[in-house]
Order: sequence, then C-alpha cells, then structure tokens
Amino acid sequence: MDPAVKKETGYIALWVVLLSVIMEAVFLVLRKWDFSVLLGNLGGAAAAAGSFFLLAVTVSRAVSSGKPEEAARRVKASAGLRLIGAGGLCALLIGVFHTNVYATVIPLLFPRIGLFFRPMIDRKRGVSSSAPDTEGSDLID
Repeated sequence: MDPAVKKETGYIALWVVLLSVIMEAVFLVLRKWDFSVLLGNLGGAAAAAGSFFLLAVTVSRAVSSGKPEEAARRVKASAGLRLIGAGGLCALLIGVFHTNVYATVIPLLFPRIGLFFRPMIDRKRGVSSSAPDTEGSDLID
C-alpha cells in the first residue's frame, strides 16, 4: 500500500476520532446520550474513515496509471459507489440496529472538517501547501 494513503488515512482517522469524542461529550452534556448514540457514532465514523480510505486508494491507483482522463473517470465513478456504500451502511445501522440518526450521520462530515483545517495546520507547522507529497501528515507520526 502506498505510504501516502496510510498517512492521509491516519490523519483523517485522527480527526474522526477526535470529533467523535467531542460529539459524544455534547450528547452527554445535553443528557441525550444512550447506547444508540455510541453505536451510531462508531458506525458513522467507520463509514467516514472507510470512505476516505477507499478514496485515497482509488486516487493513488488512478494517478499511478499515468492517464489523467482515466484517473478522473475512476475517481468520479468511485465517488458514487462510496456515497451509496456509506449511505447504505448508515441506513442499515439506523433501520436494523436503531442507532441515533444524528450520531450516525454527523460523523460523515468529520473528514471534511479535518481537510478544512489541514492548510492551517500545515501553515502553522511551516509546511508548504503546494508540495505534492504528504509532509503535512507527519502530525500523526
């Protein structure tokens, strides 16, 4: 497996775990916490991190093919499949296991939040944002 995929997935997984803990604390403070919140959070977090991992693997393989048109086509095709997979997993968790809807769906936003803060973290650490490598991922090393 490509080391960049490992680093980037680790970075996103770190954000997913951090934000999941914060979400659990919010449910506790609001006195709305129960076991369905925990199960939903775990399932949603797994779907979010898994979807990002599949994205990273797809991009890595597509870029290594050397054909930009084919790479773009592969990434677009995988986006729909990943969305269906994450949505299906969330629907299964909510419908069959009766997890909390909010706790199941909100973690799907956590990777985007981690990616939003990435440039700020890189800038603070003095890492160039124009670099094509994964230098900013050293946060998890």
